[in-house]
Amino acid sequence: MVARSSLVVVQKVARVSASKPINAVWDVKPTARQRFPRCARIRTSAEYQAVFSEGSRVSGTYFRMHLAQGEAFPKPRLGIAVSKRVDKSAVARNRIKRVCRDYFRLHRQDLKSAEYVLIAKPDAAKTTAINWRADLEKLFTRAQSLLSSAAIGTMHGPPNVGAATPRDP
Repeated sequence: MVARSSLVVVQKVARVSASKPINAVWDVKPTARQRFPRCARIRTSAEYQAVFSEGSRVSGTYFRMHLAQGEAFPKPRLGIAVSKRVDKSAVARNRIKRVCRDYFRLHRQDLKSAEYVLIAKPDAAKTTAINWRADLEKLFTRAQSLLSSAAIGTMHGPPNVGAATPRDP
C-alpha cells in the first residue's frame, strides 16, 4: 500500500513539473556576495535603538530610513520594521520585508559601511513592489550622499573650512 501511494505522488509530481516551465532564475544559487547572511542583519532591540539615537534619517514616499555610520559598523547592515499599522495581514507585511531584503542583498556590495533601518509607511501597503524598489533606490542613493568618511550630518568637511572670521575693530 505504501508503494502504491508513493507511486501516485511521483506521477503527480512528474505531471506538474512537466507542465510548468523551469525558471532559470530560481535554479541558480546566489553567490556569496548575493546572500543575506546573519552578520548583515540588525537583530536586537539595542542595535535598532543605537541607530535611532545616533543616526540621521531620510524619508521617501513609502519608507523612512534611519542610518548610522561609525567605526562600530564595519559593513553595511539592514534592519526592517513593518508594523500592523501598515497592513493587518502578515502576508503583506512579510512581502514588503522580502522586497526590502532582496534589494539590500543585491546592492550590498555597492553601499558604504553603515547601519540602515527601513521603516515602512502606511502608504506602502497601497502600492506594488515596483514602486517600493524605486523608492528604495532613491533612499539608498540619498543615504550614500549623506554618508561621509567622518560622520553623518548636513555639513561635510572640516569644522572651520569656509567659516566666517571675525572682523578686526
